[in-house]
Amino acid sequence: MKKLPILFLLFVAHVTLAQVDTLKYCTTPQSIGVGGHDPVSYFDNKEPLIGDPAFNWKHEGVVYHFATLENLSKFKAKPASYLPQFGGWCSMTLAMGRATTPKYDNYVVTGGKLFLFERTVSVNGRELWLKDTARNEKTATKNYNSYRTTGKIK
Repeated sequence: MKKLPILFLLFVAHVTLAQVDTLKYCTTPQSIGVGGHDPVSYFDNKEPLIGDPAFNWKHEGVVYHFATLENLSKFKAKPASYLPQFGGWCSMTLAMGRATTPKYDNYVVTGGKLFLFERTVSVNGRELWLKDTARNEKTATKNYNSYRTTGKIK
């Protein structure tokens, strides 16, 4: 009977470790990052590629898909080099004080960093971002740090 509480605690610990920090990372309901796109392909291709679920890797609870085994290997070796900024949230809307899911084909890679952006019928976050990248990145960083720790943007 004493084993039951221990088993329960082990189960709770496993479930807690497996969960994605949904404030830190923008994911699908299935905990898939970058909308299923291959994060390495943003750096190595002219356009992002949809990843193959057979080539996947879990990093901090987020599952990433890769178009090739080579890209999976690159990511496993240096995940921080390929992760999108701000956990994959739209960079521009963070700078504007909101956290929204980006369109994964609307992006900029600059200075070795991947920035993703929302796009609506009337507004393209990427275009707004490029008008003042330094100020937007500074504001988005401040807002993201607040959002990922409190769930609110101050």
